[in-house]
Amino acid sequence: MRHAHVDMRAGIGHLAPGNCAEEVNLSPGGMEQAKRIGEAFRAHKIAVGEVLTSPYCRCIDTGTLAFGRATPAQYLRPPGTVSEDQAKSNRQRMVQEILTHHGPSNLIMITHDLNIADLVLEGTVSMGEFFVVQPKGTDFDIIGKIQLNNR
Repeated sequence: MRHAHVDMRAGIGHLAPGNCAEEVNLSPGGMEQAKRIGEAFRAHKIAVGEVLTSPYCRCIDTGTLAFGRATPAQYLRPPGTVSEDQAKSNRQRMVQEILTHHGPSNLIMITHDLNIADLVLEGTVSMGEFFVVQPKGTDFDIIGKIQLNNR
């Protein structure tokens, strides 16, 4: 899932993660969007297990508002904020986490558009949009794409 809505500005990806005072944070519409995503999961009785997020506040806040929890994972940082080698390693780790997830609840990963676009080969990933994937051997199938707008 891509984090909920933010008001874009220059330098959005080049700030130190975890420094919420300096980062681009969720807009009021993004906060509501995140809450609605969580409400939709609960209304449809979708079991939520671990909620992993990029260490950027907008991702952590999306997880907390939607699901009541968020565990930052460095490998969910956007590619432009790490070296090319690290970005490749991070992508492999994301895929590995998806492929090794088992259990009765769903793994939620909240990250950035570039991470998701690269993983699912999608050109544009909107804020608050998420992909439902299912592990399949050494890869995964995309089961669906869902988006709640920020209004």
